[in-house]
Amino acid sequence: MAYYPKNKIQQNLQTNGGEYKTIPNYNSGIDSFYSGYYYKLYNGKTYTGKYPGDGDNIEIIFYTFTSTPSSPTTKPLTTTDVPPLFPTPKDYEIGVFTRYFKKKRNEYLFDELTQDQYNNNVNNTLYIKFQVQWQLVGDRDATYNVNRNMVLLAEQRSNAYGLQLYLKEDYLKYYK
Repeated sequence: MAYYPKNKIQQNLQTNGGEYKTIPNYNSGIDSFYSGYYYKLYNGKTYTGKYPGDGDNIEIIFYTFTSTPSSPTTKPLTTTDVPPLFPTPKDYEIGVFTRYFKKKRNEYLFDELTQDQYNNNVNNTLYIKFQVQWQLVGDRDATYNVNRNMVLLAEQRSNAYGLQLYLKEDYLKYYK
């Protein structure tokens, strides 16, 4: 277990549930809300227990919305908007393709972008941009798990919590 100075840890925090989810056990697919004590590190990561070393200290992720949990919304499409990038036959030969997203920094508003939109016209002060490698072919269960894990990873790395709900947890989209 790593050592953290006390000034780098917020200890004895508590949640009644509905705010944090445990990081899934990828072998069993368990994914549940957490209630109880937790602590938060200086880097934003949160773990179960009152402090490091208090129990198993399982990582948990923030998973709440400003209102009742529901699907995050997107802005209405206009006639100038380009539809999201879809996989090409070449992508299916390779087996994966890249999906591009932006999330408004202070809201749970997501948009899927084309590669050109991603590269050219996203204001970095208002939006978080991120990519997800999306598996297209292979064993159905393995593809589901890989795509789900990639979404969870993107949520954590990019602070884009709510992406699972935006995608409606459809981890087999585009699967062949």
